[in-house]
Amino acid sequence: MSWRTLGRMAVVVMAVLLFCSSLSVAEESWPSKPINMIIGWSAGGGSDITARLLFPYVERILGAKVIIVNKPGAGGEISFVELAHSKSDGYTWAWTNTPNVVSFPVMRKTNYSLEDFEPCCNVIYDPGVIVVRVDSPFKSIEEMLDYARKNPRKVTVSNSGLGGDDYIAVRLLEEAADIKVSQVAFEGAGANVPAILGGHVDAGAVNVSEVKPYIEGGKMRALAVMDEERSHLLPDVPTFKELGYDVISGSARGFSAPKGTPMVIIEKMSLAVKETLDDPDFKKKAEEAYQLIKYMGPAEYKRYLYELQDTLKRLYEKSPW
Repeated sequence: MSWRTLGRMAVVVMAVLLFCSSLSVAEESWPSKPINMIIGWSAGGGSDITARLLFPYVERILGAKVIIVNKPGAGGEISFVELAHSKSDGYTWAWTNTPNVVSFPVMRKTNYSLEDFEPCCNVIYDPGVIVVRVDSPFKSIEEMLDYARKNPRKVTVSNSGLGGDDYIAVRLLEEAADIKVSQVAFEGAGANVPAILGGHVDAGAVNVSEVKPYIEGGKMRALAVMDEERSHLLPDVPTFKELGYDVISGSARGFSAPKGTPMVIIEKMSLAVKETLDDPDFKKKAEEAYQLIKYMGPAEYKRYLYELQDTLKRLYEKSPW
């Protein structure tokens, strides 16, 4: 090997070492400037409320400003696409709420996939619940299911949008209970809840936090919750699981970074969030806002997203929506 070749190799090795060294310095000094947190839903919505409650605490821990950037539209897809094409330097993140972030690529071709993200952590998990108006003839979930078995597709059940967690929850319930109902899709909880209250549907699939005030106010009756355990917000309402139906569904609010973001940064952010969620002052404010805390770290959150993807693929292949 010539001295010229050895010289070139030495230059390449030095360049690589310098590059790796600069990466290490950038990782260790993160964050050194404001962080953008993209929310793919409107200001005032559930995800926006969660973010604005959470990040003032995270800012103090990290020592950097977190700027909330609302980019609503297409059920969050606009924000998912932007995240997928952002720099992986730790300064751009986005809410990757389920099931939307998972269901869209299952249903059709999209300009992003789960593989484009580095999942960081989950913050809130809002389980699904089947509710009826308080004057409904259905006093229990078994009464509703029994009627649905004898009268296929006669029971109308509302949801907050095709492909959303409410829609998927009812699909899972149909499969588990061997029933067929007629789903009625509305554009978000803002339209779904009034439809239930107005008696325009027989029942509704919603999230616990969305209807807790109406249940407390005696306007709705909760029949069963779609979680592993009873919700502390509805302690007297059984889960489907304890009634013998394997129906687990809900909306998880977590966030991710672009693929390739260094794990040092992912871990630092996730630990700042965990510290916040353990803060008694934050817990009090979250409880007052009906925010149901459920922390998942990077590995657990990633596993959750991919397991949900497998479930939705199975449902969609069986019967596309």
